[in-house]
Amino acid sequence: MEILGLHYAIWIVVILYFIGMLALGWWSKREAKGRDGFLIGKRQFGVPMMIMHAFGAGTHPGDVTGVMSATVKSGASGIWVSWMWMFGTPFYWLIAPIIRRMRCLTLADYFEERFGKAATILYVVMATVGMTVATASMLLATARTVQGMMGKAEVSEAGPAPAAQRAAAAAATPVVGAPETKPAWAARGLPRRDADAWFYGILFVTTAVFLVYSYWGGIIAAIRTDFVQGLMIIALSFLAIPAALALPQVGGWSGTVRTLMERSPDYLGLFDPKTFSLATVLLLCINAPISMLAQPHLMTVCGAGKTEWEGRMGFTYGNVLKRVCTMGWCILALVWLAFLFKTGERVHPDAAFGDSVRALLSPVLQGLMLACVMAAGMSTGSAIQVTVAGLFSQNIYRHYIRPNADEDHYVQVTKLTGLAIIAAATAVAIYMRHSVVTTILDYFNIMSFIGVASAMGILWRRMNQGGVFTSLILAAIAFLATRYFVTWSQAELVASGVLTVAADGARTWAPGCAIGTLVNCGLLTWTAEKLTCSRLMVTALPLVTAILGGIVGSLLTRRPSPEVIEKFFKRIYTPIGQEARLDLPFDEALPPSRRLLTAGGLFLMKPSRQSWTGFLLVVAICFGLVGLMLALLAI
Repeated sequence: MEILGLHYAIWIVVILYFIGMLALGWWSKREAKGRDGFLIGKRQFGVPMMIMHAFGAGTHPGDVTGVMSATVKSGASGIWVSWMWMFGTPFYWLIAPIIRRMRCLTLADYFEERFGKAATILYVVMATVGMTVATASMLLATARTVQGMMGKAEVSEAGPAPAAQRAAAAAATPVVGAPETKPAWAARGLPRRDADAWFYGILFVTTAVFLVYSYWGGIIAAIRTDFVQGLMIIALSFLAIPAALALPQVGGWSGTVRTLMERSPDYLGLFDPKTFSLATVLLLCINAPISMLAQPHLMTVCGAGKTEWEGRMGFTYGNVLKRVCTMGWCILALVWLAFLFKTGERVHPDAAFGDSVRALLSPVLQGLMLACVMAAGMSTGSAIQVTVAGLFSQNIYRHYIRPNADEDHYVQVTKLTGLAIIAAATAVAIYMRHSVVTTILDYFNIMSFIGVASAMGILWRRMNQGGVFTSLILAAIAFLATRYFVTWSQAELVASGVLTVAADGARTWAPGCAIGTLVNCGLLTWTAEKLTCSRLMVTALPLVTAILGGIVGSLLTRRPSPEVIEKFFKRIYTPIGQEARLDLPFDEALPPSRRLLTAGGLFLMKPSRQSWTGFLLVVAICFGLVGLMLALLAI
């Protein structure tokens, strides 16, 4: 028996899941008393909870859907949709204790202590904008993924692909001679108006549920539900793989590799010259820890544990766990791609995950998988809602609007602000419903602007409020220029005489043409018949201009107070539990013999054995995961 197109068992599993999560949020309500309890969970959580919180807060359906979609289109290189954070992960081991030692409730407290009030307001505004866009992308990805799994999405036929893209688009375009009857697993599809109605319904229901349990229990509810949902997401990553490998058309993993190799060796390449070249991947990995330093939920991910060790283990290995799960998503996508090639069937890449679930799992397991997808989105949304709302209540409302209110009042303001942020994110999700990629890219770049300033404040004593503003303005201009304004149509270039297009679509640039040189260097790329900046350019130019802007802006403005700088660096290099050292003179608390680098105003202390051994271990794990993936692709 089906209800709204889904087997009744699926509805039972999903409803039981929702009841369980709401009950957990209600149970957590009794412990979310006061600002410290609501925002930082009274710093009570151990390693398992912190690992699952970091994993759940950083994982949502956009990761699964993005990796599956990109892999079905272009092969194994699609793994970098999520793995672009891979080699930033070892730095999380070093970042976590620094964030914990700031002894702040929100990351905006750090900006106020290090740079001043104006920089704090700037951070709150930009972080709120960036994380609202991030939440919108999460909501949109959740709704679209669930919509696809339910078979309620609008289905569109892929048009003829350009000659240069035919191989990559083979699984997404009709195969000559393929039967007209759709297989049972295929998306049923609906007219646009009906599909939009389902999208709105799924979006509003999902948003309402995580609003309720986050409103009740604050970060305690978010962390506890992350623990449950994290286990479910791990199951999500690997549950369908054995069933996919058992398909007779596939022939196991060796059959998958053989099928893809026969189609094109590029499907088994871990780097794609057009989207994820080696240079682009390296740059994204450099940008990842910088962007992470601007994330408002970083304080809870690193600071809600009992000690520095819990924060370190949780932040680092929660993300290592995500890297492992990403391998599962990519492997499932490759197996499903081989199945499509063998059966001569077609699928829209964005629906690949939902289609594979419907084909491979029983109704009960489909219900579990559907709950997992919604859990992933809700865990991320709840963490963002609580932490971003805390920025406003702690650093603007408490300081400038109601400085003398009682603590319960501030908690209530935080909750109401969270509702407003989610409402804004829902509106953005509806407005951007046709462009998930745009929302994700905008979020990533907006947070990197602030991340550069945050990182420079930790590493460079001369960084000041002027540097923060200059860095942000220059990076924003560079991002807007490369992302939206630097573009040419093919017709314009042909008309100007710098480009010639042959009948077969081959393009030839005029001798000495600078645009042609940029195309050959991979800094500009073709999207349909428009020439735009490549991902390498969009990532590199804002990052470089942000760093240069921070340096120039700081050097041209007043040097920060030595007392403020010394107090800040004493705090971030004094471990939790050794607060007596904070009262010592600067050279006694941080003796010159323990300093690693002080040239040019930089300030780095020698890392402890725990720091450098833990860092090298995670580096080895990251290289091991890449090596394992390369070995699997070579079987």
